[in-house]
Amino acid sequence: MLKLHGYYGNGAILQRGRPVTVSGFSEGETLCTLSGGRLKRQVRTRAENGTFRVVFPEITDTVNEFTLSVQDEHDRLEYKIRFGDVYIAAGQSNMSYVLSAAEDYENWLKRAEKLPAGVLNLEEAPFSDLSEITRPPYPLTDFCREYAWKYGRELKGVSALSVMTAVLLSEKSGVPVGVVHTAMGGLSAETYMSRATCEKDEELVEFLKKTGRYTPLEQFNAIGTRNYTQLGGVYNEKIAPLEGFSFSGIIWYLGESSAWDYEVGQGFGRIMRYVIKDFTALFGVLPFVAVMIAPEYYAYGDGYGYLYVNEEIAGLEDTDKVTAVPVYDIEPRWLKPDGDFYFHPIHTVNKAPVAERIAKALSGDRTKYPRIVKVERAGGKAVCTVAEGKLETGAEYCGFTVAGENGKYYPARARAVSENKIEVYGKEAENPVYVTYAFMQYQDFCNAKDITGAPLLPYRSVKEPVGEGYCFPPAFTVRGAEKVYENCFGWNVGSCRKVPVWGKGVIYDASDVNITVNDEGVTAESLPSAEKYSLFGVSPAICLSGHKNHIADYDYWNITLSGEAEKGEVSFEGIVVRAANGDVFRPLICCGGKNPLSVPLKKEPAAIAVCWKKGYREDLAELEFDKNMRKSFVQAEFLFRAVSRARINIKDVSLSDTDRSEEYSPRKENAEGSRSDAVLPENS
Repeated sequence: MLKLHGYYGNGAILQRGRPVTVSGFSEGETLCTLSGGRLKRQVRTRAENGTFRVVFPEITDTVNEFTLSVQDEHDRLEYKIRFGDVYIAAGQSNMSYVLSAAEDYENWLKRAEKLPAGVLNLEEAPFSDLSEITRPPYPLTDFCREYAWKYGRELKGVSALSVMTAVLLSEKSGVPVGVVHTAMGGLSAETYMSRATCEKDEELVEFLKKTGRYTPLEQFNAIGTRNYTQLGGVYNEKIAPLEGFSFSGIIWYLGESSAWDYEVGQGFGRIMRYVIKDFTALFGVLPFVAVMIAPEYYAYGDGYGYLYVNEEIAGLEDTDKVTAVPVYDIEPRWLKPDGDFYFHPIHTVNKAPVAERIAKALSGDRTKYPRIVKVERAGGKAVCTVAEGKLETGAEYCGFTVAGENGKYYPARARAVSENKIEVYGKEAENPVYVTYAFMQYQDFCNAKDITGAPLLPYRSVKEPVGEGYCFPPAFTVRGAEKVYENCFGWNVGSCRKVPVWGKGVIYDASDVNITVNDEGVTAESLPSAEKYSLFGVSPAICLSGHKNHIADYDYWNITLSGEAEKGEVSFEGIVVRAANGDVFRPLICCGGKNPLSVPLKKEPAAIAVCWKKGYREDLAELEFDKNMRKSFVQAEFLFRAVSRARINIKDVSLSDTDRSEEYSPRKENAEGSRSDAVLPENS
């Protein structure tokens, strides 16, 4: 029976400018003919052991359609093919996420209909349970199922990123573009690595055994729901059969399955280097575009899994022709407002920005992103040298932290002092040694970019497991932060949404406030009523999934406050907090060495601190706040008092281990007219 390799079929796109390999199955003599335009080539060969293989010289004609025909003494096959640029797409769910579930998919289909842009979708056979999926234990020379090249509206149910990337590249180059799509949701990196490569590394084998990801040959296809992602399984089934074909590049979008802890992140990086090695052995050195996984709070492992994975992806750039593509600056959207309520925070519906970055990397427009390559000390600051991009001198950045010799990190300020230097500084680490950038679970406010808008890759000075000394600046410490993402891996048990960073006080039933947030800080206006004890308050969001408020990790909040009232004064009554058991406490107010119960505010900003080491319970009994107690605080409220319309401004909230408050001239706490019968006994 005459049969061609499964890659071929009507609409197949082959790599231009490379020798054309035609292989298949036949008996006896086989005649292969390739014709198109003014070209016609024929090669006659004889099958050996039922297989044949011929190689035609390279074709550079990307305009004409070609006919590939093969015949033996019994059968004849004929297919219409084109020549252009072809890519392999590898990954898991974010790569396989279908076009019809993405934003604006109808527009992408219309664009695709006008182009010779196709996808060979190596999709899975229908299954009702993952345990029904099996993989070949050894590398195949052909696909184990029949697939077809798809175009135009047929692409609706195909990978959004594969389709969008093909469309963008074809529109730019004007030539046919094909993508061989191999991804499936839930795949692990080791399934794209050959067993032969893995077995040469004893440490890697031990790692895979320890993490339950090593499949001995005698257990292949016998591990139930993990059959589909066995060691070497996808390599054997979908990658090895492509040997002999030529490609322009590889697209990689996988890593969520390794978002666990530091050890698993390190293992992922090791596997990735072997994956690239295996792909290079099959296809030569090609552009390898690795997309970083979506910023997300994975509430397992040590909670920082995706940071380790992205760190390893960034580190791959020391390998020839690898581009690490950051996505943390792309605002995620999940809901497609068409009645289809699929909703998962790592599966964003706005795939186009990611596809644009992939296409730019593959076309050579942006093969490297700005990155920190060196950190030096100078004048009490950390000076970062940036490569692969020019900075806007004077630009100020959020998202940095610094640490001194003791390794404890604090939020830091940063500004570009030249086109390739960033100064990072903070009062808390006067002689900074270590730096991080965008190394935090939520990267909403990480805004370092070069003059073209390309984001700076995440960075940290030392690769290590995240310890207690790491700082993940909460949104309420970022000036101008109005809303922040809270993604807890799915609407069914958590939420994926943007939540206000500041809101009306949540502990006291105080007066209404109007709150505005801008680059000058947080402003609250209120007309307090006597029925509300003339109180009003604002609350920062301190209890969000995956967001560390760091109340237990730093001894002080240093705050810049100002305020004014139409009549009289407005005073800061301190911060009140509620613990998980419902109890309410007040940490100490600090003003230049004094600890008043309240502070009259002035129009000019004043530096005030709040001490988290000690404070008061509801009856004003003094208490020590140990770390476990501080970890239990789930609500906080900045409380103010005024007898007329008042306005307050919170300009800065910084995490510190030092009281940096200014001197204070206290009011008389027991003013004339106070009621002695309201004073509780001293032993209360």
